[in-house]
Amino acid sequence: MKAWIGSGILVAGILLAEPPGALAQAQAGAQAASQARAASQQAAPQQQARASAQSAQARTPAPAGGQQRDPFRPIVIKGAESAVDIAPNCTQPGMAGTLIGQVQMQGIASDVEGRWIAVVGNKTGRAYFLRTNDPLCNGVVTRVDQDALVMEERTLDSFGRTRTREVVLRPADD
Repeated sequence: MKAWIGSGILVAGILLAEPPGALAQAQAGAQAASQARAASQQAAPQQQARASAQSAQARTPAPAGGQQRDPFRPIVIKGAESAVDIAPNCTQPGMAGTLIGQVQMQGIASDVEGRWIAVVGNKTGRAYFLRTNDPLCNGVVTRVDQDALVMEERTLDSFGRTRTREVVLRPADD
């Protein structure tokens, strides 16, 4: 058994022994490795800048020229965000500061000249008289007939476009 161990050590020593020029090759390899490390450290800031520029390009939305957009970004037009999310700014007193949706029809009357006048109220409980072309906060009165008050309401849709619709209010039948 000792002979077998001794021969194993001899074989290991032969296999691990280095040839005479191996030390010079190892030193040359170490110098080349240190030069490569120095070059990579100098190139690292440039690679980082390139990588950050590529990631910034990946974060920006794709142009509309046929490329796909990021599906996780909301479809919102700049400048229209505040107009869509917030009701119109109605700071004027009286009916000029009242939204069309807050108008409550109370009745229709005729003036001395034969023109129709709509008697309306709002959430404060006050009565107002509306005639054709009277302004409201988000629209205008287009017509007052014997049986209806017709208004044109202006709103913004989710894409930032102005939409108009006709709102007809009729007095309640008592």
